[in-house]
Amino acid sequence: MSQTTTKWFHVLDLDELPEGRVKTVVAGHKSLALTHYEGKYGALDNRCPHQGGPLGEGSIENGYLRCPWHGWDYCPLTGQSPGSLDVDDSLETFPTEIREDGIYVGLPEEQAHVKTVTDIMAETMVNWGVTHVFGMVGHSNLGLADALRRQEEQGNLKFIGIRHEGAGGHLRLRLTVN
Repeated sequence: MSQTTTKWFHVLDLDELPEGRVKTVVAGHKSLALTHYEGKYGALDNRCPHQGGPLGEGSIENGYLRCPWHGWDYCPLTGQSPGSLDVDDSLETFPTEIREDGIYVGLPEEQAHVKTVTDIMAETMVNWGVTHVFGMVGHSNLGLADALRRQEEQGNLKFIGIRHEGAGGHLRLRLTVN
């Protein structure tokens, strides 16, 4: 059995998130809703399990983190939803640490990337001379968006992805070829 290593990311300065507030932060490639509630910090998955609402743009009301899209509530520290529902709609949580220089969140170290069909598609686009890709990123094309992002990190093209939440987030691309 392999053991997972935790990698710690500095996400905020100590005075950056007031008590009773929530903010979207990024740790590695993960978007998180960071909460400051009752003197403690909580790091929760930023995606509401209801319909993907950005919890970091929500608010803490009556002791709960409220999703800005449809008002679903979660404990700002544990990610548990109130009441007893038949489905588990709690949020994934991550450990936090308060250090002298700020707030840190621990994430499992990412596994090495294994080449996919979408990586080959992105490589082919580069080989054909595509230099810029502008596209709407939704649930149906996250793999291609990641492949294009990796190509950008390697300096092979410029990728501008606009986030789309909800149904119909199909890839719409504008390609520039030299």
